[in-house]
Amino acid sequence: MFEKRLAEIRARKLEIRKLLEADGQVDLDKLEEELRALENEEQEIERRREMAQKIQAGEVTNVRTVATTKTENPEQRQAVDPHDTPEYRKAFMDYVTRGVKSDILEFRADQTTGTGDIGAVIPTTILNRIVERAKDYGRIWSRVTKTGIQGGVQIPVSAAKPTATWVAEDAVAETQKKEVKGTITFSYHKLQVRVAVDLVAGTVALPVFEATLADNVAEAMIRALEAAIISGTGTGQPLGITKDTGIPAAQIVEVTAAEFAEYKTWARLMGKVPRSYRNGVTLIMNDADWNTHIIGMVDSNKQPVARVTYGLDGTIQERFLGRDVIPVEDLLPSIDTAQAGDVVAILVRLQDYMVNSNMQLTYRRYFDENTDKWISKATMICDGKLADPNGVVLIKLKAAS
Repeated sequence: MFEKRLAEIRARKLEIRKLLEADGQVDLDKLEEELRALENEEQEIERRREMAQKIQAGEVTNVRTVATTKTENPEQRQAVDPHDTPEYRKAFMDYVTRGVKSDILEFRADQTTGTGDIGAVIPTTILNRIVERAKDYGRIWSRVTKTGIQGGVQIPVSAAKPTATWVAEDAVAETQKKEVKGTITFSYHKLQVRVAVDLVAGTVALPVFEATLADNVAEAMIRALEAAIISGTGTGQPLGITKDTGIPAAQIVEVTAAEFAEYKTWARLMGKVPRSYRNGVTLIMNDADWNTHIIGMVDSNKQPVARVTYGLDGTIQERFLGRDVIPVEDLLPSIDTAQAGDVVAILVRLQDYMVNSNMQLTYRRYFDENTDKWISKATMICDGKLADPNGVVLIKLKAAS
């Protein structure tokens, strides 16, 4: 009976932590009052359980005397956890919400990944929270083609298609030769991420680490894959679009920073994509360039060339000249900071890029006895390259004349 009610009380305290951590408005006075009531009830249950255990052991003959004795010394119960007192919780809340420091707060100054990463010691009745820098990822990965063929197998590529001809009666068309002009071969490259959490930190520090660790690992893998899809060297990693030497020379265009912000320049660049490849073409460029030079594009009278289309829900539809746009933060440089010859934008059908993996992403968590750390490891064996580079247009910064 005692254990069931204690579990209910602890579950409700966790719910209150989540309410305090949420962005919405909450009634702090009401929640603090409920917390005090829960604390009092929890302490009363602990007293009853202790008394029952002593009676069972034959150590107590007068229950009233024991209860009175415990009531007269409430500070003995408080001394068990000095970080869980109402005063400490109130001081911690003031420190988190307003930055007000109190003498009763305990601070850590460690610089290692351990218990010192907490800052002020977090009271057990307040939800822990990790604030991480948000990253935009997955928009490129979701569009490429994924395959699962055996590594080392050569895929033939033909550059010629047969042509049908009109022939006279009783005549036959000439035979045509279907030639293989090249092959695509996938290799074996290993992508891995490992995260170590100190045993002590995992026990007494932020429990939310465990809840977010798997998401962090998956995000790191996808960000690495997207970086390789754009600019991978092909050595020990996939071959990126910007490094592929098979893109036709006529589709590698250089523009100046001034031309980059002109409407006629983009009409010309879109025309560089062969018509047979235009369906599904996506424009990839730096987010700063998208907001400054495309959304902010003006005519000779400094008037906006076009308004950005908004969806029914009010969100911006990132499209330009009928093409989807993927603004990226760190995969391509901005034309305002790039060096001459750097690729600053790409027109590509991402489904023409193939990522091949002969095994699924594996995830393993194990304990390192030598370092007393929990290790979370994710591994993927894969390779990637353009299956058809003929529909790609690379836009580079032209050197100043």
